[in-house]
This record gives sequence, structure tokens and C-alpha cells, in this order.
Amino acid sequence: MRMDSGGILLFSFFFYAQMKGRIATISFGCLWINKFKKGGTHMKETKIYADEFCTTFASTTEMLEFLAERAKQSKWIRKPTRMLKLVPLEKEAETIEEACEKELEGIVEDTEKNTQLVLKVNKDFYPVRDCAIHTILKRAGINGTGLKKLEKATYAKVVNYCLQVAKGDALIKVADGKVSAVHGGDDHDYCVLDMQTIFNMTSDYLKAHFKGSTYLEGSGSFDHSIVSAMWTLGGNQELLDTYHQALEDHGIEDKSLAPALRLTTSDVAVSGVNLYPMMLSQTSNRVINLGSPIKLSHDRGATLQDFRNNLDKIFSRYQEAVKGIVGLMDIDIQNPVNCLHLIMKELKINQKIRNEVVDLFVGQYGEEPCTAHDLYFAMHEAAFFAACEGFSAPRILKLEEDIAKTLAFDWKGFDVYGTIKL
Repeated sequence: MRMDSGGILLFSFFFYAQMKGRIATISFGCLWINKFKKGGTHMKETKIYADEFCTTFASTTEMLEFLAERAKQSKWIRKPTRMLKLVPLEKEAETIEEACEKELEGIVEDTEKNTQLVLKVNKDFYPVRDCAIHTILKRAGINGTGLKKLEKATYAKVVNYCLQVAKGDALIKVADGKVSAVHGGDDHDYCVLDMQTIFNMTSDYLKAHFKGSTYLEGSGSFDHSIVSAMWTLGGNQELLDTYHQALEDHGIEDKSLAPALRLTTSDVAVSGVNLYPMMLSQTSNRVINLGSPIKLSHDRGATLQDFRNNLDKIFSRYQEAVKGIVGLMDIDIQNPVNCLHLIMKELKINQKIRNEVVDLFVGQYGEEPCTAHDLYFAMHEAAFFAACEGFSAPRILKLEEDIAKTLAFDWKGFDVYGTIKL
């Protein structure tokens, strides 16, 4: 069995899908059920300071204006790590409420629903956002699932012991009234790369170097852990010449596919400044990750000029990425259901999502032999089902990156006959 290139279960970042009797709309990491409005900014949580705040953008102008405002409402604080102290919220709730501006009067209530922690920096107190926890623990040099089982007072005490003996400075990001991250603050540690500038540079570069490039409406999304946007490069079909030729050589119907580019970045160590080559179905706005992202981590003295240099690598990276997916067309799979299950299990995708992906695949295409190329496209539905399960943006991003890693897998090693352990 072979499927045409436009109909192979492509995961869409922005599309309607009938799911469990409800209409779901997905835009990288943001999920709304029965809440969709064409155009404008779409919000899951209206209070920007809220840990669960998430929004999308209809245009780059809208996105850049929003990021500019976020920069105004943020600050970076550099202090010796030993001066930081984690405190249970209940001990400082009254002090914080008095200090909060009127528009942030609900900040204590939101923190109570989430981390229930406050970071004390000298005489100042800052409620701690969910996305800050992993950087605080990393700065303290501590980890382990056992921490989550402790009462807040004990948890804070353990972390504080470690902070007091940590060397060097800490670089703290305070955004919209809460601590979003606590990075290493020494010269060799975290490098701040301004988000608005990064997205503006990307938009300008694509306009200048890729004719016909267009921002994909609704693809831009923001939450406090990660920001993402996507552009179609429809006027640059030469980026996919190798892929189109391979489709023809393998007798696969060549639907209307166009190259696309996704940019993601984060100020809280969830992601570097990463550029992902993608493919987009021009008739349905469906996309698939080609793997081989161009990455820039926030360390080792990283600068905006480094990112500008990475933009120059887009064309050559497409050639590299396309070769990976073309190679899957030559890998015949005799047991697609087992292969799909086992590869997703190898990626540690949870069983419920694995089952949903396989059921959807079998329901549309049966269990006849196919190729690794077919299964690679099918596997991208896992990201959609994960979003329906309420996965956060960072978890969906990691899932997509894990799926892209299968381009280098030995697919035949997962093509086994008979009953398998799910």
C-alpha cells in the first residue's frame, strides 16, 4: 500500500478536527475546545500573568506588538545565587498582595493554584511561575521525583540549602509579575536573546531572501514557556525539488506541497532559538516536520549575529532534511501496525496516544504493507492527540522533535511479525 503525499495523516498546527464529539482547534501548544474565532488574538486564559495564559496571533504585526509589550513588562535581575530564597506562598501572601499593582491583584490567587511558592531576592518577593521550577532546581543543583512529594515548606527548605552553597550569580527573569526563570548568571552561562528582535529578523529575512514567503495565520503562539511562529515559503518550490522528484520516481501522487519554516524560542530554557524546515499542504494548511532543525542554544556567548548567520543556512538545511525523508520511501514495512506501535513505544509516547494513532491509521489505510515514509507521516498525528489530552507546548515540541529523530532509526528493526507487548 502507498498513500499520496497530501493525504498521509499530516498533523496540522491550525485546523479543525472532529474529536470525541467536539471541535478542537490546535495552534502549537494552545488548545481550545469549542472556542474558535477567525482572526485576531485567541486566548485560553485572559490574565497575562496567569501560568496557563496562552495566545495566538493573526499576523506578524500583532505578534511583534505583543512581544514588545511583554518586554516592557519584564526585567532581568542578576544576583549572587546564595542570596535567593524560596518561600511558601502562604507565608508572604499578604505582603505580595499589598505590593502588587491593581491589574495584577489576582496574581496571588493564580500562584496559589499552581506553584504556591515565592522567590525572595533581598527584600523583594516574586511569585514563582510553573515554568520557573526546572531552572530553579537546576540552579540549585538538585533534582529528583522525590521533591514533588514533599510539603511546600520542606520542599523550599531543601532547595534553599542547595541555593546557599551554589557558586556564582543567578540571572532571574521576572515577567508580568512572576518569576519565569532562574538561569546561571555568569559570563559563560545563559545569554539573553530578545524575542521580538528574533521574530522581526526572521520575518524581514524571509521577505528579502525567499520570494512569496507568508506568515501562516494563527501559527504564531505564545505562552510563558515558549513562543513559536511559522511561515510558508510557497514561492520557493526549488527547496523541495528533490522530494517532488522522489515522489514521482516512487509512483506517489504529488499533491500541492510547499516548503515552510517554523521558529521557536524560549527565555526559560525550554528551547533554544530553533528553525525547523517543514512541509505544508497548500490546500489544507497541514504540516510535517522534516527534522534537522538549525539550533542556537542560549549559552557560550550566543548573540543575535549568531542567529542571523543561522538564517543563511535555511536553504542548505532543506536539502539535508529532504534527503532524510526521501530515504524512508525505500524502506518497505511488512507489519505496519506493529512497526508503528513499537517505534512510538521506543519514543516513550504513552499508550493511549499510540493506540489512537494506530487506530486512525488502520481505519483509513488498513494493515497492508507500506513504507516507512507512510508511517512517518502517520506518526505526526501523535502531536494532535497529545494536544487533545492537554499536553503543554514544551511537551508537544519535545514529542515532535522525538518523532523527527526517527528519520535516523533502523525501521526494519521494528518491523516484526506476530503479537507484540504494547
